[in-house]
Amino acid sequence: MRWSCLLLLCCLTVPICAQPTSVLLLPPPLPPASAEAQDAFVTALAVVGQKVLDRWAFVSFHRESPSFQRAKREGKLPPEALTKPYEFAERLCAVEGAKVALWVRVTRAEGKTPQAIEARVLVPVDARFETNVTETPVTEEERRNLRPLGTRMVTAEQVLALRLGRWLQTLLAPPPEATPSQPEPSPPAEQKVDWQAVDALVKEKKWDEAVLLLSRLIAETPTEPQLYLRLGQIYEEQQRWEEALLEYRRAVQLQPELWVAWKGLARAAQQRNRWSLVLEACRQLLKAPEKDPTFLLMGARAAWTLAEEAQRRGRDKEAKALRDEAAKFDAALVPLVEEPQILLEAAERFWSQKQTEPALTALTKAVPQLPDEVEMGERALQLAGSLKRFDLAYQVLTRLTANRRSLSFSQTAFRVAVAAMDQEAVRLFERVRNDLSAFDALKLSREDLLDRLQQTNDAAEQLVRIAHALQPLAMFARSYERRLLGYELFLQATTLLLQWAEQPDDLTRRRAVALYEFARTELEQAWRSEPLPRR
Repeated sequence: MRWSCLLLLCCLTVPICAQPTSVLLLPPPLPPASAEAQDAFVTALAVVGQKVLDRWAFVSFHRESPSFQRAKREGKLPPEALTKPYEFAERLCAVEGAKVALWVRVTRAEGKTPQAIEARVLVPVDARFETNVTETPVTEEERRNLRPLGTRMVTAEQVLALRLGRWLQTLLAPPPEATPSQPEPSPPAEQKVDWQAVDALVKEKKWDEAVLLLSRLIAETPTEPQLYLRLGQIYEEQQRWEEALLEYRRAVQLQPELWVAWKGLARAAQQRNRWSLVLEACRQLLKAPEKDPTFLLMGARAAWTLAEEAQRRGRDKEAKALRDEAAKFDAALVPLVEEPQILLEAAERFWSQKQTEPALTALTKAVPQLPDEVEMGERALQLAGSLKRFDLAYQVLTRLTANRRSLSFSQTAFRVAVAAMDQEAVRLFERVRNDLSAFDALKLSREDLLDRLQQTNDAAEQLVRIAHALQPLAMFARSYERRLLGYELFLQATTLLLQWAEQPDDLTRRRAVALYEFARTELEQAWRSEPLPRR
């Protein structure tokens, strides 16, 4: 009976302080000013929390935490929650049993001693805090509050920890209950955002002041997505990518069709190589009324990068699905762009999946706009060769040699270039033969024949110029000389035919036909002497 009474007495007296307030400390988005100072502050925060702040427990986030790993195995946490803690802060709190999630960063330090911090609460509200012991020295009240620590001297990290803790207590304190005599408070009037003040600070690039103003406005109007959007844009301007990501995330959570925020999210994620997040944003932008080629390209690249990563890890089905998704982005992209680099890149992705028609469409659109760059031209040549479109390869050669007297390629590109020239030569040989046959059969007038021969002669002259500019590899030098001779003989043949067409003379025609046959023989000998791809 006496033990039962004692147990009852314990139950009545102990629970008053049994449960501490648990706070989940997430890693800061940017490195601290000093890693040693950050460690000193976190250590002080834990001590101050226990001894001064009524048993607040600050728990640092660790991916390998047993509770997180168990929650992931049980399906309570998605795998990405451990790599994107800001986006899943609320669920992480639920697993850890924490009431608060925030990150803290030492922004100024002297050696291993922190001098200033910044913090942001993510759960249960969105709020920011900054303090600096240099600008705001320790007060006597703070010294009295820190006496329970039992230290002879108050340190900077203790003061900073106390200030953060007191701010958290104020932030999370429940509103006072109204007494029966007090009337029910009316709902607060909707706050009007002072956009002019924000715009003025942004225009003058007063970033810190703009952030503080927007933070205050967010505290007053936490459901206004445009505030988070503007804050994200400011962080993006400062290249504070992780913070920009977080703000853009908040904006689209409040307004899923805020397309400009999804674009900012994609840009910031790309800067951090967060390809899954880039792809997520670009998927959403596919729903926008107008398709932006920049983000179609970004989506294709993100899906392709993730596919290659999945392939390296042996996840073949996932890799194929991601490549198919990249193809969908490219299919939407190709009709909207004219830039040859983008078109060529899309064509290469199509061809890597053996999607011949889309690859050919993109390459055909790219070739007439290719810049005078050998590297890009060589890529286009190789792709044209893979597609067996040596006519496109010849167009590439024509563009690259327009202002060059010398041009060198790798072995693969050289083989494609030679095959393209050979196909052009065959086309010109057949054209001359068919034109002469039509003229002899009285199906072509002399004026028409003269016009067609002039065109053929111009094309043959261009072929010889290209062939002279192309520098053969050593292993093909001998056969290439023979090929070049064949082209030159054909040019001479077409020149004689022009003379004959202007002033008919059987001897001139016979000489032209002999040169024609000689040129064809030389080319056939060159083809037999080397294994070059020809259509």
